[in-house]
Formats: sequence, C-alpha cells, structure tokens
Amino acid sequence: MATSDGDTDPDSAEVTSIITGAEFARDLFLAEYRTLRDEILKKMDHRTSLVVCSVTVSSAVLGFGIDRKSASLLLVAPLVSLLLGILIVFYNMQIGVASEHLRTRYEKPMSRRFQGFTGWHEGMGDPAVRLLQRLVPYHLPLILIATAPVIVAVPLAVSLGDTFTSGIPVLIVVVGLLVVYVVELLRNRKLL
Repeated sequence: MATSDGDTDPDSAEVTSIITGAEFARDLFLAEYRTLRDEILKKMDHRTSLVVCSVTVSSAVLGFGIDRKSASLLLVAPLVSLLLGILIVFYNMQIGVASEHLRTRYEKPMSRRFQGFTGWHEGMGDPAVRLLQRLVPYHLPLILIATAPVIVAVPLAVSLGDTFTSGIPVLIVVVGLLVVYVVELLRNRKLL
C-alpha cells in the first residue's frame, strides 16, 4: 500500500509477509478445521434437543387432544412434529455440508500426502453408502418422529365428526408442512 508521499506502507509489507507464510497457512488450516468440527458438534447437540422436544411435545399434545376429544388440539401435534422435523432436516443438511467440506478440502488431500492418514469424515466412507447403512437405525426413526403424529392425529381428528370442521385450517397447514418435509428430505438426501 502506498502512502501519501509515495513510499510503501511498512505495515502492509509486514502483513503480506505474515499471511503468505507457511506457519500462517498451517494455523489458518487448523483453526478452520477445529471451528468446523466444533460447529458440527454443536449442531448435533441442537439436533438432539430438537428430537427430544419433538417427541415430548407431540406426545403430550396428542394425549391432551385424545383426552379432551379435540380435533384442533390433536392437529397441533403434527404441526409441532413437522416443524421440528423440518428443522432437524436443516441441521442434518448443515452437518452434511460441513462434513463433506472437511472430507474433500482437508482430509482427502492429507491422506494423499501422508501415507496411512485417514481423517474422521473420510474414514466414514462414501455419503451415499452411509445413507443406506444408517437408514433403519437412524433415518427411519427420525422420519417417524416427524410423521407418526400425522399418522395418529389426522384419523383421530377426522373421527371426531362435527368437531373436526374447526380443525380444517390446521389440517391444511399440516398437509402443507408434510409436503415441505418430504420435499426437504428428498432434496437433501445426499447430505443426510
């Protein structure tokens, strides 16, 4: 950077020498890797909290709706479970994107350069294979946590007859959320 008298700014030269050095690159590399790993772990914790919240709230609301024979109250459970299910898919997608970034930008180049090195994300294998391996023990329960309240609450609400008419607007929202949930699942299936 030039100063007003035409000389080069000494601070600028110092900054340039620092950021072009190998030590700076290494520190930046490690900082980004650690930050992304921490972010993944935090998102995994948030996702777990959302799952617990979804199960708890949906179960409680279903219980109250059945006890009070209220179609509108019954339909609140699918609203909650689907909204939280969409957030869980979003967190899974963010975790998948960060994991894939670490796998392709950090771990694969390291394993090519250093014989015997295998990073965590690279060691987990191909994401498409992981999806199939985790389908029954992981993905199916998450899908059921989001959709089971729909499967239970909608027929119960409809069976209440006359009281169901007040729940029609809520049912329309539930169906819309179910469509959004399924679309997001299918759209992000490679990252889950």
